Amino acid sequence: MRRIPVLCAVALSVLTLLVVARSGPLIRLDTAVSDAARGYALRHDGWRAAMSAVTHTADTRVLLPIGLLLAVLLLWRRWRTGLAFLLGTAVTATVIRLTILALVHRPRPVDPLTATAGWAFPSGHTTSSAVTAGVVVVLGWAVLTGRWQRGVLVVVAGTWAVLVGISRVALLAHWPSDVLGGWLLAMGVTVAFARGLQVQRSFRSGRPASPQRDDGRSHRPEGSSEWNTEEPAPRDGGSWSSPPASAPDTTERPPS
Repeated sequence: MRRIPVLCAVALSVLTLLVVARSGPLIRLDTAVSDAARGYALRHDGWRAAMSAVTHTADTRVLLPIGLLLAVLLLWRRWRTGLAFLLGTAVTATVIRLTILALVHRPRPVDPLTATAGWAFPSGHTTSSAVTAGVVVVLGWAVLTGRWQRGVLVVVAGTWAVLVGISRVALLAHWPSDVLGGWLLAMGVTVAFARGLQVQRSFRSGRPASPQRDDGRSHRPEGSSEWNTEEPAPRDGGSWSSPPASAPDTTERPPS
């Protein structure tokens, strides 16, 4: 986990350089995948409709209200670290993406199968959906306690983010390397903020502690199985089972 942000930053930097340099192998791979995606989508109307539905789940008009609602919920719960994580991750990823877009100026595939606007690299829908999924997983992991609950959360959020990225390629809205760049950016920023703000620890430390008794031990209700039913050890090596025998009376008494 500690190296993930660095590895993502390095990989994104290398990928950006390849895009700027118009690397032959990268261009050929992007073109081949996009041509195959176009042919498949034109032959299968159901696939194209499904991918269109998936891609619209990552529109700004969908994700922005979700983000605002989550921010209000975190503010209401007074989880400041969670709110800082949400806002910091979203703003940082957006600023970095827009900066790369302005510097690279990469054109999109010709004749896309969905409405597009702006430059291609890195993919905005991919970045936004991956950041949203990552934030939800990190916050949900802290709140949920059951393994199956956490597992379902990771699978659902991760699958959605992956499908959004695939839909951008399937609809010729982006080149495959645009999607890869969005995933790298989102993962690096999300993990960096999650570790830097120690989101998991902040939630655990904010839970109310067990009430303490006068002797410093945690209070337990009477009859609780967590109470220690063993009696304390007696002092001076004695036993609690029976009182010590009294010494015989040796005092002399006058004869009657």
